[in-house]
Amino acid sequence: MIDFMSKKIEELECFTENLQQDDKIVGVSMAVIYNNQLIYDKGIGSSRLSPNQEMTSDTIMSIQSITKSFAAVSIMHLVEDGLIELDSPLVDYLPYFRTSIKEESDRITVRQILSHTAGLPSDVGIANIITPNRHEMEGYKEWQEELNISNGVIESIQSFEDITRYFKDVELAYTPGEKWMYCTDAYVIVGDLFEKVSGVSWKDHIQENIFNKLDMNRSTLDPEKASSDPDSSRFYTEINSIVEETPYPTNIIAAPIGFIYASAKDIAKYLAASFNYDQRSLLKTQSLKNMHQPYPNVEVTFPFTDVNNIGYGLGWGTSKYKGFHLIDHGGGYTGVSARVSMIPSEKLGVVVLANSDRTNTREIAMKAINIFLDR
Repeated sequence: MIDFMSKKIEELECFTENLQQDDKIVGVSMAVIYNNQLIYDKGIGSSRLSPNQEMTSDTIMSIQSITKSFAAVSIMHLVEDGLIELDSPLVDYLPYFRTSIKEESDRITVRQILSHTAGLPSDVGIANIITPNRHEMEGYKEWQEELNISNGVIESIQSFEDITRYFKDVELAYTPGEKWMYCTDAYVIVGDLFEKVSGVSWKDHIQENIFNKLDMNRSTLDPEKASSDPDSSRFYTEINSIVEETPYPTNIIAAPIGFIYASAKDIAKYLAASFNYDQRSLLKTQSLKNMHQPYPNVEVTFPFTDVNNIGYGLGWGTSKYKGFHLIDHGGGYTGVSARVSMIPSEKLGVVVLANSDRTNTREIAMKAINIFLDR
């Protein structure tokens, strides 16, 4: 085992050294766990360009939609406590939830909201358009016009509940449970569901029951705390062939869709807890396994990809890769690219967080996975 591990770490080091020549990378923070142990972590490039600051594996980064698995965990805590049933209609807990046809939305279950199988379209847009620094973002006006959301509506959104209520005019894109379609906005409803059922702040619950429990001391939902930390990243995009700093990603009202900030090493701790079926470090064994299974009969296979049986569980993407059950999730935003990939049967997990939206973090994560699968 020692020889095996030494060889794999050497291969990882060679791989990451080569990454430093990639002109699509500003900075990358990376961590790898194997057998529930952190066996490799690395900062590549810069966390800030002006003045230049080196990226580390402790640098606080935006993880974007990887946040959704945390939101799903919060609901599973309530399931374990007997306060929510996954296959009960959402309206049992949020009576004011509805879409344009109430009879259809009344049948949408909690599980379907968590697994992106509720029939909701992918282009709702309300959750991201309310970001407080939206006026600083390139193309914001065009984006707002495309979504056809007025300034008055945007200013009226002040809570999770307001976003849940916004869905009253949204038309379903397909029959709930028929297939899956990623709807980022749906995960604000998840935060609303948690708070209404538990009576506890979703943000406080994540802090106490995930960050604190797993000793994730470099993780926060507070954008000011994140951005003011001396070892925190800034984020970059390319405009007219020039790399420019973007507005800091922040959106407290829509936090469950993607606004956790964390280091790669902290997310590695979270991954270890997410497939540690031997002890209750995050959830009970069956709850973890439930999160990693796609909604029945809605897996798909796309041609020309290296994965098949692609589905979505509870806050996690699922697929088959080289005969292994792959659990993963990406995160993207202006200036942000993030990826976590894990193979629970091998107790193998990879975290790749980047501060440029040009960086292909999925490709980096899968190359790291391949180093361990190539025995």
